[in-house]
Amino acid sequence: MRRLRLLALWLLPLVLFAQDKTSPAEAEPHSDPWFWWKFANFVILVGLLAFMIRKKGGGFFENRTRQIQASMREAEQANRDAQERIVLMERRLAGLGDEIENIRTNMRHEMAAEGERIRVETERHINRIQAQAEQEIESMTKRARRELKMYAAGLALESAEQQLKTRISNDIDGRLVSSFTESMRTRSSEN
Repeated sequence: MRRLRLLALWLLPLVLFAQDKTSPAEAEPHSDPWFWWKFANFVILVGLLAFMIRKKGGGFFENRTRQIQASMREAEQANRDAQERIVLMERRLAGLGDEIENIRTNMRHEMAAEGERIRVETERHINRIQAQAEQEIESMTKRARRELKMYAAGLALESAEQQLKTRISNDIDGRLVSSFTESMRTRSSEN
């Protein structure tokens, strides 16, 4: 009700001012016999509009106010969440240098361990290849000695044969053959 009175007091000078400027014939408010009826009609109209707005619009405005307040609370919560995320990200960014250094240190250790593993593996392969080469060399040496012995034996036989050929004449050769045949006959007769 108080609002209605305030609204009427606020609108009254506007109505009077509007009538004052409409036409010079109506400059005097008391000259129009319908002035107070128009004014009363206007006040009733404004009162009805205020009543309808309050009755129908009150719930709407209250709901809208609640929605706006809820949206503001959600926005404040979202702002706090965003601030927390910013703080977390700043902490992570601050710790990122340490994390990168840890990764670098781990990589250096892993690379050193991998280098050592490769060195040991290479050394093992070299030792195995060296052992195989020594075995092959030893095997080749044995084979070469055997071949050398065979060759030397062949040369010795050839040399002995030639020496025997030069020393034994046809005469001695005939005697040897006959003595051999004679020894064979005696053996066969003894049996």
